[in-house]
Amino acid sequence: MQWSEYSTAERLRSLRGGMTQEQLAEAADVSVGVVRKLERGGTASLPSLLSIASALGTDIAVLLGQQAPRRSMDRDERAALRALSAATHDAAIGIPTDTEPGTVQELRDVVRRADAAYWAGRYTELGALLGALLPEARARYDLADADEREAAAGVLADVFQTAGMAANVWGSRDLAYAALTYGRQIAVQAGDDLRDAHLAATTAWVNLRDGRTAQGFALAAAQADRIEPKMSEHDPDRLSVYGQLVTNAAVAASRGGSSPDTAREYLSQAHAVGARLGMEHARGRHAQPFGPLYAGTQAMSVAVALGDTGGALRLMDTVRLDDTVPLATRARYGLDVALTHVECRRWDQAADTLESVCGMASAWARHQMLPGVIISRLAGVSVARLRGLARAAGVPLAVR
Repeated sequence: MQWSEYSTAERLRSLRGGMTQEQLAEAADVSVGVVRKLERGGTASLPSLLSIASALGTDIAVLLGQQAPRRSMDRDERAALRALSAATHDAAIGIPTDTEPGTVQELRDVVRRADAAYWAGRYTELGALLGALLPEARARYDLADADEREAAAGVLADVFQTAGMAANVWGSRDLAYAALTYGRQIAVQAGDDLRDAHLAATTAWVNLRDGRTAQGFALAAAQADRIEPKMSEHDPDRLSVYGQLVTNAAVAASRGGSSPDTAREYLSQAHAVGARLGMEHARGRHAQPFGPLYAGTQAMSVAVALGDTGGALRLMDTVRLDDTVPLATRARYGLDVALTHVECRRWDQAADTLESVCGMASAWARHQMLPGVIISRLAGVSVARLRGLARAAGVPLAVR
């Protein structure tokens, strides 16, 4: 059955997951009677439906069956997202708090810890860290004297970047765009062109997740042109950000943001930058490391998007990832491998790969669309195994 074929009562019970009716009612600020009525097949007012959808961390279109769920959030993640939204906007406005901020160095260390939690899929920890980090980083920025203003601005911009990445993986695109825009404003005020470009690279990635491939391509390509390093330049931070931008441009182009030839052109640039770096490197030890291995994972993504199954098979034989590549990146590469197996009708290999991805990055996989796509196409796998894979991937749709 498709998501739209379920009743609203069935969809609500599926989305509620481990939450009790009472817990959902409290989170949505509605009476428990409203929840019970809906789950018995009754109706509710539009404001109540909107509040319930928000408490479930989803859209009303999902609750009403007009759109299939794009993510699966547990109760702690929903609470973390609500707290993140409040903290992000409060920090942007500069609402005063009673928080005594740590030093710039102390806050930078916590930013790196939050960044590590993001890439490892520890989202509940990430939400708690960001909820405390955002007001402290803003307070430190506001209190900074002339000597530490630039460093404090860098910390605040980096916190906004991680907040944007967290909101993106949780499916809150508007919050992701807002956080990244706030970060870019701070970076521009500080005259930090490289941070601004790095935040733009992340914004381009949010565009991709939002289906805005043309906008993602245009943003990544323009920023890449702006910060392109000279051939004699060997600053690893600049090379890393530039590599991220040309890679994002290549992926966006391959998904319809531009032509296949343009995608290959930018991908070639990404490989060249990766070769210049020689290893994975993240600007300021923050966000996605870029290097030859990451360029290889994205070459796989481009090949899959362009329908180049032969190229994808060759990459499967040559790309070997290690721990210098974040868990989330390795898991995303695994999904592309599973898709390639599906295209080749290697049903068991595809199922094995998806099972491996869900095992090593279970929290991350629940927030991705591709596991559901792969499961829907596994024609040669038993029903029992498909159901097990759907549970592991957090796919709320019934499988045949």
